[in-house]
Amino acid sequence: MNGVALTMPDAGDRIPRSVRYVKLGAGGRWWKAARERGQIHFGWTQIPAEALAETDLVAIEKAVRDHYGPKQGATQDFKAVRSVLEGPSRHVWVAYEDGCLWWCTVRDGITVNPEGESLELGHFWLDCDRPWSDRSLGGRRLVLSELPGSVGATGGFQGTACTPGGWRTILRILTDAEDPQQAAAAQARDAYEVAIAALVARLGPKDFELLVDLILSRTGWSRLEKLGGSTEGVDLEVENPALDEIAFVQVKSTAGQSVLDDYVGRFAERRERYARMIFAVHSPKGDLAAPAGLPVQIWNGTRIARLVVRLGLGDWVANRV
Repeated sequence: MNGVALTMPDAGDRIPRSVRYVKLGAGGRWWKAARERGQIHFGWTQIPAEALAETDLVAIEKAVRDHYGPKQGATQDFKAVRSVLEGPSRHVWVAYEDGCLWWCTVRDGITVNPEGESLELGHFWLDCDRPWSDRSLGGRRLVLSELPGSVGATGGFQGTACTPGGWRTILRILTDAEDPQQAAAAQARDAYEVAIAALVARLGPKDFELLVDLILSRTGWSRLEKLGGSTEGVDLEVENPALDEIAFVQVKSTAGQSVLDDYVGRFAERRERYARMIFAVHSPKGDLAAPAGLPVQIWNGTRIARLVVRLGLGDWVANRV
C-alpha cells in the first residue's frame, strides 16, 4: 500500500488516520470486560497509580526502566505507555478477537482501577468514544480469514500496544475505501470475462461439451456416463463424492424457456437419483428462469465465462476457437 493513493468515501463519518494495536491482557483475558464496558484495558502494574493519574512521564519512564533492568525493550514499552496517555483519541485502536478484526476510538484521559489489576480488569483503562465493532463503516464484517494477511500479522506481538505494520490497509478496510490498483484489476477481470463469453459463444457443440466437462471436473464433479447421443445437446451424469450427490447436466449451445422446461420435467421425474440439475447454455434465447422449489442451476454465457476465468481455462477456450 505504500505510495498508493486511496479513494476515500465521501461519508461524513470520519475516523482518525492513525492506528494502534492493543493486546487486551494475556490470552485476551480483558477482552470480555473491554467489549461489554466499552473500554480498553491495560496492565503495566509496575507503574504507580499516582504517576498514571498525573501523567508523570518522568516517574513512569523510571518505573518502566527499573522493571526492565538490563533487558532490552524499556524504550519501546515507555513509548507504548506514552501513546496511551497522550492523546489516545488521535488513533483508531484495533484488536484481534473471536476470529475478527475489532476496532474502536477512545476519549482522552485514563481511569485507574481503584481495586488494582485483576483477571477481569486491567490496571487502568480508556473509555471508548466509538464502541468496539467488528464491522467496517459500510457494514462489512471483518473476519480475519477474509482479510489481507498484513491486517492480522501483528497478532503475535508480545508487547501491549504498537503501530501495526498493515495500518494503511486496516484504515482502507475500515473506511471501505477503494484501492485504485484493486479497482483497475477488477475492471480488467470484468473485461476479460466479457471477452471470454464472446469466445465461448463461438465454440462448436463438442468443444462446448468438453468445456462444461472441464468446469465440472475442476469443481469436484466427475462424469459417470454419457446419456445422450445428439451433437447439439448432450446429457451428462456427474458425481461429487464429497457431497455424495449425482447431478443431471444438460448442455446446449442455444435454447429457450420451453427447452429448459422440458428438461426440468425430466429431471423432476428422476429426483430419486439426481440431487440437482445443471442446464448449461452459452447463447440462451431470452432470459431463462429456473423453477422455484427445485435445485436447478442455469449456467448461461456470463456465468460460464466467470467460471472459465476463475478456473484458469481462458487459454483452453481461446485455442478452441
